[in-house]
Amino acid sequence: MNLPIFYKDIKLEKNYRIDLFVEDKVIVEIKAVSDILPEHRMQLFNYMRLTKVKYGLLINFGEVVLHCERYIYDDDVNECYLVDKNLNRVNC
Repeated sequence: MNLPIFYKDIKLEKNYRIDLFVEDKVIVEIKAVSDILPEHRMQLFNYMRLTKVKYGLLINFGEVVLHCERYIYDDDVNECYLVDKNLNRVNC
């Protein structure tokens, strides 16, 4: 799916192609790798920052057990935070 991107609140001509976008609220990045790497997280974070989408999921089908990480984007400080199972922010 193509998503518009913004830089300093200006919509750019370029679009990003993401794996899944749920109800204009959640970006889902899907992987099938043995381990999630920092580059995979940064890809999701860049999508979230550039599109101003607040919620993101990073799902990996390549591990023995399905691995999912939930993130929230804070536009005020331009940072993405890991969210734990109790919906608390965790600095990463």
